[in-house]
Amino acid sequence: MNKIIGIGHNQTPSEVTDELIKETVKSVVISSFDSWKENKLKKGIDTEHVILEIIAPKERLIATIIQSLQTSLGQKLWEKLTKELAKLNSFEVCDKKDFFKPKTEHFKYIIEKWKTKREDNNITLKDYVKDLKKENKKYKKKSKETKKIKIPKGDGLDVWLKKDNINYLLEIKSPHINAGNGNDFSHKLMKQYFYHLFWNPESKVKAQLAIPYNPFNEPYEKAEKGRISPLIKNEDYLVDNDFWKFITGNKNSMKLLKEAIIELKEDGDLYEKITSLVDHFKNN
Repeated sequence: MNKIIGIGHNQTPSEVTDELIKETVKSVVISSFDSWKENKLKKGIDTEHVILEIIAPKERLIATIIQSLQTSLGQKLWEKLTKELAKLNSFEVCDKKDFFKPKTEHFKYIIEKWKTKREDNNITLKDYVKDLKKENKKYKKKSKETKKIKIPKGDGLDVWLKKDNINYLLEIKSPHINAGNGNDFSHKLMKQYFYHLFWNPESKVKAQLAIPYNPFNEPYEKAEKGRISPLIKNEDYLVDNDFWKFITGNKNSMKLLKEAIIELKEDGDLYEKITSLVDHFKNN
């Protein structure tokens, strides 16, 4: 049986159970909240609004706390949840500190060439990867040892997974895409392929965006058409249940994730913690 390299496919037949997915979601959400609460109690609420602080101080305080919580339960929570669920499905979670950029400008022309091609033609990155590997082989024959340098801010990974000898370089993104961001994300994926393949030219690798949920009442690719281009669904990015199915092997992953959040709400404990924190700052 031939192995397929691609997001949305688990090479090893495996599946995280419904119960374990829900338990993990609840655990990650609660631990993320507790970490945020500890930080807020330590540092306090230091954001003020010159007008609202006078007109509606109580409402301003609540809005500031909720906005802080919303930010905290964003990127970091999705990263942690991705890693925890991936480990349950036999993925290896690799150390991002081992992801380096080579100190050379030699490959810049290839990246720019394919960046332009892609923006003009909405093509996949398969031929770009082939071109990159071919040039890398030539470069290694002629060049001396190339120095490893730290990845520039903004070009790094969020999560690096490995399974069945395939590397998955994940960039977790908010579902709301600004105009022109599709080209920026495409460029970043190209650089991540380059950084990885320079050191591991024979590696099987897939760089992709992970969009944890779809907030729209229509297919994501339709809602964000134009903004997400030239990225190709199920090739360069996975969204909503397609992403969590890839991570867990469970076809009902997003449904289970939402059920876990609803159960946390119905339990009431987490809500009480939020309101008690608001009361703490209102009374101090």
